[in-house]
Amino acid sequence: MLCRLSRPAFAPAMLAVLLSGISLLAVGKPTAGDDPDLESVVAQIVKAQGGDKLKGIRSIKTTGKVIIGGGQAEGALTSMAARPNKIRQEVSFGGAKLVQACDGATAWQINPFAGSAAPEKMSGDEANSLIDSADFDGPFIDSEKKGYKLALAEDEELDGTPVHVVKVTNKRGKVETYYVDAATGLLLKARGKETIQGNAVEVETLFSNYKEVNGIMTAHAIDRMIGGQPFLQIVLDRVEHNVEVEDSLFSMPEK
Repeated sequence: MLCRLSRPAFAPAMLAVLLSGISLLAVGKPTAGDDPDLESVVAQIVKAQGGDKLKGIRSIKTTGKVIIGGGQAEGALTSMAARPNKIRQEVSFGGAKLVQACDGATAWQINPFAGSAAPEKMSGDEANSLIDSADFDGPFIDSEKKGYKLALAEDEELDGTPVHVVKVTNKRGKVETYYVDAATGLLLKARGKETIQGNAVEVETLFSNYKEVNGIMTAHAIDRMIGGQPFLQIVLDRVEHNVEVEDSLFSMPEK
């Protein structure tokens, strides 16, 4: 049964954070600067996800559910992304729908949990998180052109699994660390800091239950940890590629 969040102001601040990994899809030609070791790791990531098949993906639609606090609240999720940097995310709780979207330039939302049904322009870290997640190709493609800096750290183990560690710094200086299965090339974990309700907290994202969709490997379970504690889970029921999506869905409507 769907239920409303007990803290309405929390919902919009968290949505960009919890969904920021859903559209992580490396598409196109991998680039990693002049470091041959880094270049091989980035190429491994792209190959693991589907290689050349990724180039044919123009849009992605995912449907599933968001589970908060181990089941304290559950919402129906729909996310749509289109090249080059458009995204729309919808989560319904108890009959009310929270919408966040970006048309490539403007991040906006409709947040009934804050007592308003009118579209509003997002700003600050909340807007930046959504804009970052709208990058269809992700940080490993044309990284230099988009202002990303990639660096390969020492290999580690994640729950007994050897992983490559890649640190990514975006053009605003935000740093995220990606942990990639050394054997398969699949992304297992991402870690970085997010500003939530004015506080900087460490957020970890765990990717699992990979399934092949049209030759593309996609994580169907995404768990978010805040301050080391499990907080949010995304479970995808369906992933569709090259779905026809109207551009108007990403544009902020007039009030």
